[in-house]
Amino acid sequence: MYADRYSNRRGLDPAGVTLSLAMCGVIAFGLTLATPNIARHVTTILIGEPIPLTPDPPPIDPPKPQPQTKTLKPIPTQQRDPVDLTTPTVTPAAGAETGPLIDLPPTNTLTVGTGIDIGTIIPPHTPVLRDPTLDSRFIDAFQPAYPSDMRLGEREGRVVVRVLIGIDGRVKDVEQVSAASPSFFDATRKQALTKWRFKPGTRDGVAIEAWHMMAVRFVLDEG
Repeated sequence: MYADRYSNRRGLDPAGVTLSLAMCGVIAFGLTLATPNIARHVTTILIGEPIPLTPDPPPIDPPKPQPQTKTLKPIPTQQRDPVDLTTPTVTPAAGAETGPLIDLPPTNTLTVGTGIDIGTIIPPHTPVLRDPTLDSRFIDAFQPAYPSDMRLGEREGRVVVRVLIGIDGRVKDVEQVSAASPSFFDATRKQALTKWRFKPGTRDGVAIEAWHMMAVRFVLDEG
């Protein structure tokens, strides 16, 4: 027991510590020399992983050419010589005998083509007019009453008037052309407006208003 207590009191052995440190230095130096050789045998292994590539953008179509608008040029019109429609010109057919030309009077006529050079001239339509005539059914009412002043004076005379006859045959107006006296005209005018009847004038068979000249004689009775 005394020996153990004594040895503990002595502490660490300096020689042992120095020996330990020397051995550690030798090991460290040996490791230093061996490190380059170890590094020579180290092979770097590269592991490649596929990296997705961004696809190229689709090609841009070139702009389509715009259709060009064509400007239409006005077609020049040829001036034609004026055609004289008053005097028709007849061109004979080939091989036909030609005779003396006849000057035709100017007229507003229509020419209808017949398929050859010579046409058929159609004359203009002339309406058929008929004057009014006295209706024979009223012939007894034609003579006006004799004016009293003219009878007392024993005067005779003649009256000419223009009367406007309507489509119903009645007299619508009376105009004096000549009269031996105002009394004779007044008597004639009154009789015409109230008693005279006519067959109206016509135009192509259709009744129309028309003026007509009438003469009346005033003669005293003999005896």
